[in-house]
Amino acid sequence: MKTPGLDGFCDLMYQSPNNWENRIRRSVSIYLLWSDGQSWNSRKLNEMKYGDYFRVTTHNIDKECFTTGLALIYPTTDQLNSKLVALPTKKVWFSEIPAWRNTSGFYNEHTQVSYQADLEPLPPRASLLTFHPFIQFGDVVNNLLVLNATVDPKIQSGKISLFNSHSKSFIAESDINTNSLTTIPLDIYDFKPTDLPVFYSPTIAGIPFGLGIAKSGRMLSLEHTHPPASLVLHGDRRGVQGKIKKSWIEKLVIA
Repeated sequence: MKTPGLDGFCDLMYQSPNNWENRIRRSVSIYLLWSDGQSWNSRKLNEMKYGDYFRVTTHNIDKECFTTGLALIYPTTDQLNSKLVALPTKKVWFSEIPAWRNTSGFYNEHTQVSYQADLEPLPPRASLLTFHPFIQFGDVVNNLLVLNATVDPKIQSGKISLFNSHSKSFIAESDINTNSLTTIPLDIYDFKPTDLPVFYSPTIAGIPFGLGIAKSGRMLSLEHTHPPASLVLHGDRRGVQGKIKKSWIEKLVIA
């Protein structure tokens, strides 16, 4: 991922997450994938053997790969064409307890911040509703990041609206794109410590992050909210999530 003022990185360690599921140890090709709006472009970066470590950074990759702020890392035993009409979804591994992970995030000359960045393609048209409790105060620059990747390489544009969760009133809206990392500055809205902003996009789903950058550059923070389904242990998890979203969307004062 690439966001203004920071470089992005992805750390890969070819090491099984457990020792009982599909013990595959064959070499895999590491591809970089990015959308130009017409197709997914692919470029082979490396070959990894079991036990290898590999780091990819935006500093070491051509700028053309990050015009949308997002490029994807894809491990495969197949050879990919340089142009793809759809995002490849064939998996090399099928471990589930836990799943395979990678580490991705941002860095500058002083520090870095990361999260577990595995990603399944999102629906081409869906909604996003998220609460944002990650605003920090003092000498910190606050941003909302929204990550979206779909199987279709087309870059679709939409809107994401900001609301006050207490009054349900509309505050502002920003542009948001598919197959991109959208960066939205938040400090212009002068939030108070008691505020809890709500963001809603009716047409584009995504993974929302709070990115805090100390003005000195010596601190970075990155955290994403989890969908309500991840907090439900039993029963119809997706159904519960749908009811929560529907309830809040009906209450918001849509502009």
